[in-house]
Amino acid sequence: MFRLAPDLHRSQDKRDFFAPSYWRELDETDADLGGTNPIPLDLPAAGGTQKVVLALGKDRHAYLLDRNDLGGIGGSLVAEIVAKNAIRTAPAAYPAADGVFVAFQGAGAQCPKSASDNDLTVLKLRAGAPPGIATAWCGVLRGAGAPIVTTTDGHSDPIVWIVGAEGDNRLHGFKGDIGEPLFTGGGPAEAMAGVRRFQTLIAAEDRLYVAADGRVYAFGF
Repeated sequence: MFRLAPDLHRSQDKRDFFAPSYWRELDETDADLGGTNPIPLDLPAAGGTQKVVLALGKDRHAYLLDRNDLGGIGGSLVAEIVAKNAIRTAPAAYPAADGVFVAFQGAGAQCPKSASDNDLTVLKLRAGAPPGIATAWCGVLRGAGAPIVTTTDGHSDPIVWIVGAEGDNRLHGFKGDIGEPLFTGGGPAEAMAGVRRFQTLIAAEDRLYVAADGRVYAFGF
């Protein structure tokens, strides 16, 4: 990961780039940071906010970086294993009362071992020195869609939505703060057909749309 100047010049200053300390091994085994996009986040802190960047890797790690000093090679503020497998697809972030939630597709490292279908993990990030990363809750579904979040006003009543693409092929909705299932895809004959992995659904007005092979599914919410 690196920061570009307005003229797209790439700096060699360690404040302007980050890579894990074992980046060469990750590159050789296709376990790099390229499976998701980094997210700039403002963590609520006493007297203001702590400006960080979250990077989720195919090496199962979450890396939190200082947004003003990315740290160079191995210079993250925090590096923790948060998933059981490679993290891919775009994550989704939304506010918490004392931090920020981040949802990603995949089984979390701290998800219940007794549940084999925890294919949604939500982290809670808090400001600090160093900042904290904890698993807030895990969502039960099978599939490899990418999560989105809807709210009533930009921050209230968050719902995390995800499609069980190439798994159960159903739409799932969870209460954003505690992970309570709100929608589990309907009846036995209501699974979607032709939904491909890495699918990101679209929210518009009072509808959720899921694109599939040769068709679009719409859900009211």
